Amino acid sequence: MADRRIYVDRNVQADGDGSINAPFGSIEKAQEAARNAVYEGDTVTVEIAPGSYFTTGLTFDHRDSGTAYHGADGAVLTGGIEVPYRDTEVPDATVLSRLSRLAAAKVRMIDLKKYGVDPALYRDLYPIGAYHTAGKYDGAHTGDNIEVFAAGRRMTLARYPNDGYLKIEQVKDVGDVAEFPPQNYWKDWDKRRNHRGGTYIVDRNTNERMKTWKDPETAWIFGYLYWDWADSSSPLDAIDTDNRAISPRYVSRYACRSGALYYFYNILEELDAPGEWYLDRANGLLYVYPENADCTFSISLAEKPLVTFADATRMTVSGLTLVCTRTNAVSGTGEDLTLDHLTIRNVGGYAVTLTGYRNMVRFCEISHTGRGGITLTGGDRTTLTPGENVAFGNYIHDFSEVYQTYQAGISLSGVGNRCAHNEIARSPHMAIGYGGNDHIIEYNDIHDVVYHSSDAGAIYSGYDWAGHGTIIRYNLLRNIGGEGFTPDGIYWDDGLSGQTAYGNILIDVRKFAFLIGGGRDNVVRDNIIIGESMEPILYDDRCRDGFVNGGWFRQAVETPDAHEWKNLARVPYRSEIWAKKYPTLARITTSFASPNDPNFPINPANSVVENNVIINADARFGRMAESVYTYNKIGDNHTYHNCAEAGFDRNTLTFRLTRYGFPPIQTALIGRKWLQAAMEP
Repeated sequence: MADRRIYVDRNVQADGDGSINAPFGSIEKAQEAARNAVYEGDTVTVEIAPGSYFTTGLTFDHRDSGTAYHGADGAVLTGGIEVPYRDTEVPDATVLSRLSRLAAAKVRMIDLKKYGVDPALYRDLYPIGAYHTAGKYDGAHTGDNIEVFAAGRRMTLARYPNDGYLKIEQVKDVGDVAEFPPQNYWKDWDKRRNHRGGTYIVDRNTNERMKTWKDPETAWIFGYLYWDWADSSSPLDAIDTDNRAISPRYVSRYACRSGALYYFYNILEELDAPGEWYLDRANGLLYVYPENADCTFSISLAEKPLVTFADATRMTVSGLTLVCTRTNAVSGTGEDLTLDHLTIRNVGGYAVTLTGYRNMVRFCEISHTGRGGITLTGGDRTTLTPGENVAFGNYIHDFSEVYQTYQAGISLSGVGNRCAHNEIARSPHMAIGYGGNDHIIEYNDIHDVVYHSSDAGAIYSGYDWAGHGTIIRYNLLRNIGGEGFTPDGIYWDDGLSGQTAYGNILIDVRKFAFLIGGGRDNVVRDNIIIGESMEPILYDDRCRDGFVNGGWFRQAVETPDAHEWKNLARVPYRSEIWAKKYPTLARITTSFASPNDPNFPINPANSVVENNVIINADARFGRMAESVYTYNKIGDNHTYHNCAEAGFDRNTLTFRLTRYGFPPIQTALIGRKWLQAAMEP
């Protein structure tokens, strides 16, 4: 057995033998040699020289186990092609005549056929949004869109307006909606095809704008058509400028309401601002509006992840920059995998999705993703065996740029996974989402997130009476929410139970710093809340109210086959292993005949809310449902009008209050900066 190094350099004229003086010209060649060396018992490191390496996707399986792939500074793995500005062309006169005078002087053309791009890669435009309904229609296709990047950022498919949103003026017909309002609910909606999409009225100024579109059949809409947490998109079947009406092809899942937010996109005439693009899909002609004349355009082609793990073990991938794929950058399954000091940007999906045990994503920078950042899944809920997957010391920012809701910066699923010392910033929706049991979420710096959604949380989970054991501690949440939107800080939604949060600092959260949505066995203790939230802490009783009073949550709890009960039945919560770890959960009763029994899970029982310090102008604590007080003993919490009165310094995040036995919070350990300092020589 020997330690062997194999070298790769894309700039060599011909493949060598993989030695430092005669490297391979491609990573694929190096992988073949590495597999042979592993078979012979060697430990292998593949050293990748600076340069751009195109791939349609690398796959690592059991034959690659034990190997390491290390990229030197400047080594880039890409799934796209690059076109410098100098190689672009002036569009023909017909196209220029459809653009504004300023745009016509700036817009350039790229003929994709000259680059050998398969028309199948760009022929279709696929819907976006977490709540689009295209998959319910005959002939509708879903997939990952081709995209264009320049100056290190995602360009925008030509839209109107260029920024912000329009508002639906009136709804003439909601269409065949999936869930709301009740009078339009179709019980067999999942089985139906060719739903009626509805008819919406636009404002007069927008109607005048629509009259300038020569090919209105290319137009799509994207927006929050009912709830401002449910984004969806649809092509338009009709634009009727005589009546100021638009008709989407696909129905909005929750109908549409007057005042709903939306914008139009995929319209050539709206190619009118730097950073926008439009693709003539019939002819393969790409039109771009560059921000400057020295940029290079990157066009995503790869339909598979740049790196896929297929049950590999004990592998490390480090130092590389991964860019320009239409889907995830890294995906797959394995054990003891390490992603270290990667830069991942400009991808259509997630940066990393890994399933398995003891996988580590550390010290990576992730930005400009179409979906979220890091998703880690592992552990066994039946046996409560931990996955021990970790996201550590990463900087995740400017993500979820295409799918704008429910795409977390870090997502944990399963049992016993951890995210710690990460910085997560600038996203329209959540920073951290999780589900399952026994996760640790600690020392993360979370700021400027959930700026484009309400009824959402910076740290979020929900819908699980059995989701016990997760600890959220020593995190800093600041500046949560955006103009016109009211999200929450830490949100335990729709009956989530068995959670613990302590030692967190929450500053300037738009709505509720803590929202506990009717669950039980929760602990909120020793947290600091600063700012003019609507309510610092809200603990409602939606599960009980739905069951006893027929409130809005009744459909989730009213019968044994309702969602909450079915979800509970999926785990062996009365087994010996579960009963030992979560004794209060094991004691619950499923007798519908005793709705007032504290052990009947609709009741928000066995929770603790105590010793929290809350600072706002009115010295408000928050609000709790009457049944919360009935089924719990809510301890002392301390309210102050300002930071000086409380002994808290917002600039240094130091807290001098000791008279309530408030434990110290090691704010210097929050985020990733202390890690950087610790690693400096």
